[in-house]
Amino acid sequence: MKANQISNYIISLAQNNPEENLTNMKLQKILYYLQGFHLALFNEVLFEEEIEAWKYGPVVSKEYYTFKVYGNNSIIVPETNHSFDYLSDKQKKFINKVYGYFRQFSPVKMMELTHEESPWLDTYGKSQVIDNELLKDYFSSPDRLYQFLPKDKKTERKEAARFLLIDYLYDNELTDSSIIDAEDIYEY
Repeated sequence: MKANQISNYIISLAQNNPEENLTNMKLQKILYYLQGFHLALFNEVLFEEEIEAWKYGPVVSKEYYTFKVYGNNSIIVPETNHSFDYLSDKQKKFINKVYGYFRQFSPVKMMELTHEESPWLDTYGKSQVIDNELLKDYFSSPDRLYQFLPKDKKTERKEAARFLLIDYLYDNELTDSSIIDAEDIYEY
């Protein structure tokens, strides 16, 4: 798969959220995180282009130059009817999950995050291309990987309940009974 196919899907996700500020810098960092977590979870690249270590963090150069015209502004692409049928449901779910997590960060914060991570640190100034093995090793850490591991519906609902309802943080019995009582609601 090509990085521009992944970029187009990410842009479509961002355009569905009016308050989203998807700049070129932020897109580059999301591509980096997608590639890293995909390597760690599935032992294969999500897209074939290499990620380079630039001054402001990881970059897929062809994608950078494609969207450079937007500068520090949000990427706005005229709406088109993309089916994104080149992505499997599994890939879409994975991209949605990673994007959903990282969309909360500003482009500058994402740059700062990548500057603290070994793939960029070990590459910048020494080599231009961030090695996929470096990405895989770094993102394979259980602490980094846990939030993006596929989970069954019950586990996902339980985690969402704990996150959304503060009482659930302190009462596992309440969480378990609420999940059991509500299971049939989600089956339709």
